Order: sequence, then structure tokens, then C-alpha cells
Amino acid sequence: SDYITGMTESGAPAAAASGAMSDSEAEDETSHVILPQKYSGRGNAKSHKSALKLVELGPRLRMKLTKVERGLASGDVMYHAYVKKNPEDARKQREKIQQEAGLKKKRRDEQEENVRRKKAVLEEKRDNKRRKREQREREAMQELRGAAAAADSDSDDDNDSESD
Repeated sequence: SDYITGMTESGAPAAAASGAMSDSEAEDETSHVILPQKYSGRGNAKSHKSALKLVELGPRLRMKLTKVERGLASGDVMYHAYVKKNPEDARKQREKIQQEAGLKKKRRDEQEENVRRKKAVLEEKRDNKRRKREQREREAMQELRGAAAAADSDSDDDNDSESD
């Protein structure tokens, strides 16, 4: 229990004894290994059995619950260690958040409508420009056809007068 609380039975802080075995390690045959090569130190020859001992280093991690939120960084606060609210304050805050969300949705919808309207105006301008260009091309073609027809009739008149 001193591992969980960090205190001994007398109430003093628990300290890891130097060279003590780790709480996660049991004394059994699995803590012994056969060395694949020679290691520095006394009795650490290749192919000899050697014992492993784990020693805890540093303090234990102590954590305190500070805040619990519904959802992932987007929900309402279910618990907070430092801020205490009565149900009325919590209800007011929820209403304010819902009101802000409604305004945000309204602004987003207005913006999307503005974008759609601007795209429609731009498309209308492009269509008008294309129609004007096509009209100019048709008029130019008619003018060229008229000029070509006039030139053909002039050449026909010239041929007719020469044959008379």
C-alpha cells in the first residue's frame, strides 16, 4: 500500500531502499540469465549464469485529477478541482455556449450564401462575356460572307460583261 499512497504505515514518505528489488520483480529463476559474451566485472564470464537485479531510480510519479471534460477538448466540464459552480451557473454557461454556437452557424450559413451568390454573379459575367464574343464572331463571319458574296457577284458581273 505504500507504493500506491507513497506513505509508510507510520505516515512518513516512503523511500526506495538502495539496491532493493523492484516491486515488479520477483525473486525466482527468471531473474537469472546465461551470458552470451564476457562482460566487465567479477564473475561475468561468457556462458555463465548471472543474476539480474532491477533497481528503481527517481521518485514515483504523483498525479492529481484536475479536470474532466465530456468529449475531447470540446465538451462541457464535468469536474474541475479548482473551479466550483452551482447548477444555475452551469446552466447559464451551457445556454451561452449554445447561443454562441447558433450565432456561429448563422454566420457560417450567411458566408456560404455570399460565396454562392458571388460565384453565380461571376458565372453570369462569364456567360455574358462568352455570348458577346460568340455574337461578335458571328457578326464578323456574316460580314466576311457578305464581303465574299459581294466579291463573287462583282466577279460574276465582270465575267458576264466580258462574255457580252
